[in-house]
Amino acid sequence: MFDIKRSFTYKYKTFERIQFPLRPAAGKTIHKSQGDTLQEVVVSLKSKRKGKIPHIHYVALSRVTSLTGLQILDLNQEAIAVADCVRQELHRLRTDATLQLCFKPLYNLSNPNILDADVIGIAESRLISTDENDDFHVPGFEPPVRLDQKQTNFNTRPPHGLVLYYRNDCILHNTVTFSTPSLEFVIADIISPSKGLFQVVFVYKAPNCKLQQLKDTFLANLLPDVYLRHPKIIIMGDFNIDLNTGNTSFLKFMRDSFCCSQIVSKPTTSYGTLLDLIFLNFDSKVNFETDVLDSYWSDHKVIYVAIETQ
Repeated sequence: MFDIKRSFTYKYKTFERIQFPLRPAAGKTIHKSQGDTLQEVVVSLKSKRKGKIPHIHYVALSRVTSLTGLQILDLNQEAIAVADCVRQELHRLRTDATLQLCFKPLYNLSNPNILDADVIGIAESRLISTDENDDFHVPGFEPPVRLDQKQTNFNTRPPHGLVLYYRNDCILHNTVTFSTPSLEFVIADIISPSKGLFQVVFVYKAPNCKLQQLKDTFLANLLPDVYLRHPKIIIMGDFNIDLNTGNTSFLKFMRDSFCCSQIVSKPTTSYGTLLDLIFLNFDSKVNFETDVLDSYWSDHKVIYVAIETQ
């Protein structure tokens, strides 16, 4: 602490005032400080009683809200102690009481295992241009093909976005992307060593996108890039059209315009709605199966189609 000097003149005389910058403070023992939350703390830890009071150092240091507001005086490290009962409980928690997730993580899902897929599509990814691909690496897959929405509010992430992963042993032949605030899709021509060439389209339609708008956009922007004579076309994603309400006009549109039929029959959300759809143009010679898997990270479930290898 340094003194502060100030000189001033009054009635032709010079005066000098010396002050110390003191302000009100409080001192208390560590025991009495329990329960306090403080912005700035000076802690004296000079106790020489080795192991006398276990965890007293934790009580003292955890009173302050940040390291910048903490000053430690005369730390005696030999006095730091942990109670035997705490050591035993920590050992029990690490060995006999480990927590288990109520759902299996993505990388542990089986029957089928998601990471055995040739292509993975994720809707509403909410990624932005500054996100690094390395942070979203999936083992066994190439860096993702991303369709990021523009970030208009820097305090929140955009609500949509698409991500497409394809396996290391697959070849990405071509991609086409389309994006608006209410509708987006990615078209990918992919060659798989076991399934050959197929064309996959991942779609996200926002709830506020009208059905007629979806149809018009598909005809104007999707149909020109979909090769209808291709034997393996997969159009799938979150369409936000609940087929459980009995609305079949979009199914007829997809049959008439893209020669594709919808194959998902189970509810795809936690609310019993069927919003996530898969459209195929496969003929009877191509064997496939489809199902819906529970997910813990979204109220939408995982939908998949598995194609029999050639």
